[in-house]
Parts: sequence; structure tokens; C-alpha cells
Amino acid sequence: MLTHRITWPKALLAGMVAMQISGCSEPQPMAIVESNNESLLQFDNGKLIQFKEKPSPQYRHIPCDLPAVNTVITNDMAVAAITPNGDVVTWGNSFSGGDSREVTAELKQVKQVVPVKEGFAALREDGTVVYWGRAGKLSLDKVLQSRMTNITKLYANREAVAALDANGKVHTWGYGPEGGNSQHVQDKLFDVVDIFAEGRSFTALKKDGSTVIWGQVERSTNMKRLLPQLMDVVSVEYTQGTYAALKKDGSVVTWGQSSDVYSIRSALLDVASITSNSCAFAILSPTGEAHFWGNETNCGIDWLKQTDIKGVNSIVSVGTGFLLLRDNAVPQILVDDSDYAYLYGFHYAQDILNRYWQEGSKITLGSASFVFTRPDGKVVPVGYRANLENVEKLIARIPRLTWLARAGEGYVGISEKGEWVSWSMNNEMFAKSSVPPADSLVIKPLDFTPVAQCETPEQRQVILSQERPKPEVKMWLFSE
Repeated sequence: MLTHRITWPKALLAGMVAMQISGCSEPQPMAIVESNNESLLQFDNGKLIQFKEKPSPQYRHIPCDLPAVNTVITNDMAVAAITPNGDVVTWGNSFSGGDSREVTAELKQVKQVVPVKEGFAALREDGTVVYWGRAGKLSLDKVLQSRMTNITKLYANREAVAALDANGKVHTWGYGPEGGNSQHVQDKLFDVVDIFAEGRSFTALKKDGSTVIWGQVERSTNMKRLLPQLMDVVSVEYTQGTYAALKKDGSVVTWGQSSDVYSIRSALLDVASITSNSCAFAILSPTGEAHFWGNETNCGIDWLKQTDIKGVNSIVSVGTGFLLLRDNAVPQILVDDSDYAYLYGFHYAQDILNRYWQEGSKITLGSASFVFTRPDGKVVPVGYRANLENVEKLIARIPRLTWLARAGEGYVGISEKGEWVSWSMNNEMFAKSSVPPADSLVIKPLDFTPVAQCETPEQRQVILSQERPKPEVKMWLFSE
């Protein structure tokens, strides 16, 4: 059966990044869950700790009486949580899915929720689908909803949703140009076994090994010429409008904005794995040779052109660069380190790696940084455009941790004493702030008490008894 690497919703991706280092405590942290307005730490007993909220008008606060939850999903502005019995609880921006009053009765026995930019779609145990959130281009037509039965899985990019049923048929809705309209390929969307949803399109993988693509993908590629090459795809990677598909035979097919791979085309015939970062791709051959291509403006040019890199076991994506891991060796970081690049580089990253790395260290990825935790328990953060002196002060102050995960532009961990440990790796702080990153370190007791600004049952009853607020209408003014 064909398999491929899925790009998960933000909540699930955070859970994968979270690293269990050592030790055991009750309850144990599982994942950091974040939207643009809120950050939560989820525990294995179903509890949540909210440690950041930036409410806006019409923002529903986290319920004070929130029950235990199994899964938490976020879009840009709202949160949806699935309880053990399959009920869905929502909060956040009312217009982006934080207020689900119209479909509360339908949000029962839910097994999957996927986020779109301003809403959510839920799959129930009976194979039916429910959508809620901002109306308009993302709305689910009632006729289509009634036709969708026996659905087995949902897939979503930012602006559209695809539902796969038990017979291998695909149903779509949302913003038409970005995959919500699949009418022109419906005659091909049968016997589908899996779907890759990323960027502004969808890629469906079929039983016979063929591929179907729809959405905004044809700006720089002749898809009619490309599709016959997309047979027996086993993984798909995406970054900045560019896609790369790895096939069973080890060859790679690319399409999209930065799909020109002329300089390394011969290397794309024998590939073991593909890794993408925020602006580029790295490929690794079965013999350990690494090659790169991508957006030269955002990534910088020089390191993308490096060749004759051998002996690599695996490649880790870091911001606009990559870490190359080898046996019994300090990792090598490849990233633009020029102040003239579109984004600044890891000026002292290799120095920190050379000085502190130990064999067996575990890597935790951040938004534009990373942390490695050594076998002896020392935690070593490596910041984006980091000041070496500040980083070393931070290294000296971070206690031994039993758990660690990315949180926004920083990290959250649990110490051996059961304390909350967090610090910032904010780009601006490293570059300009008079407050060194080491001073951003916070160590405090773990507190499960509901936050002061939470929605009580009484407040919820008042809100739901009132007419649903109308979304703000944006007025565009033009002047000469």
C-alpha cells in the first residue's frame, strides 16, 4: 500500500516535535498546541495549561470547566478540542470556529477534526462530516454534506477540505482555486488511497500508483507533461509553492515555483529521502550523499550550491537551513550566515555544536532555532542570529529537563523537580533587545488552576442566549 509523509495540523505537528527525554511524572506533558492568539500545554490526563492568550473582540475564552480532552486542534484564531466520548468543545475567535453553537448537536461521536484558515471540519464515527466557522468560500454546501457518507478521513490545506470515502472517492469544498473545486478531475478521483494536502493544492495517490493533482499548481509547470511521470509516489514534500515527490524507484519529480533542479538533475535519480525546510529541499542518496535546491533569495545562494557532501546518515530541517547528522561526528549546519540575506543566519551555531555536542544528543526543533539535549542532561539552545555570550549564559542556567517542546519563538520544558521551565529565542531579542535571552528564562511551579480570564458556565449561557454576533465588514478605501 502506498504511504507518504503527511503534513499534520499545527497541534499534531507540535506533538511530534515534543521530545520525552527521561524520567516519569504524573501527569506527563504531551504537546504544545498553538494558534496566533493562544498557547496551551496538553497533558496525558486530558488537562490543559493555557500559558498565553491574546484575546481580540468576539474572542471566546477557554472554558473554566473544560473537561478532559484527547485531541486539541487549532487554526489561526480558534481552538477545537475532542473529549474522550467524541464531543467537541470550541473557543477562540467566534468567526473562525471558536463559536460552534449552530452545530453543537452535530458535534457528537467525532473522531477527527481538521483546521482551515477560518474554520474546522469534523468527521464523525458514522462517516458524516460537519463544518463550522466563517461562512463564504469555506462553507460546506448542505447538498454536498448530505451526499458525503461513509467518509474515512479528512484532509485540509489553508483554504479547502478534501474528504476520502471508503470507496476511494474524493469530495471537496472550500476555496475553489485552491482545491475546493475538483470538478475538472472528478472522473479521475476514484480508487484513491491517500491525499497530500499542503500549499494551495491537493495530491491524491491511487491504488494503481497514479497521481491526481488539483488546485493552484500550474503557474510554473506543464502539469499535462508532468503527471505521467508521477507514478508510484511514496512521499511528497512542500515548501514555498514548490513540491517534490519521491517515487518507489528512487527518482524525484518536482513542480511549482522553485522546481528548477537542472544543476542537480542527475542526483534526483537515486534518492533515499527528501527533507524540506522553510525555503529549500535536501535530498539524501542511499550512499549518504546530500544535495540541495530551493529559493535562493530566501535561503541564500552559496550553501545551496555545495556539492561533494558525503557520509550523511540523516538530515534535519532547521529554519532556512539543514543539520547534517553523521555517525560519531558533530552535526554540520548548512545555512546562509550573511547579514545581506533575506533572513539572518545562525552566526555561532557551528561553534556551539563543536563546543557542546555529545554523541547521543537529542534534537528538538524550534521555529527558527533548535535545542539539543545531551546524554548528561545538559540542554543547549542554538538561536537564530544568536549572540554566543548570551547563549552560553542561557545554557548555564537551564536545569535538567524531563520533557521539552517548541512554544512560539521559544521553548517550554518540565524540570526534574516538576517545575515549569520556559525561555525565549525571539529573533528581535537576540538581535536588538537590551534584555539578553538568558534573562527570559522562567522557572516556576506547575499550576493546573484555571486561568483567571476563562469563560464560566454562567458567562457561556449569557453569550449563547444572545443573537450570534455578525462578523466585521471590511471597508476598502482607495485614494490617489
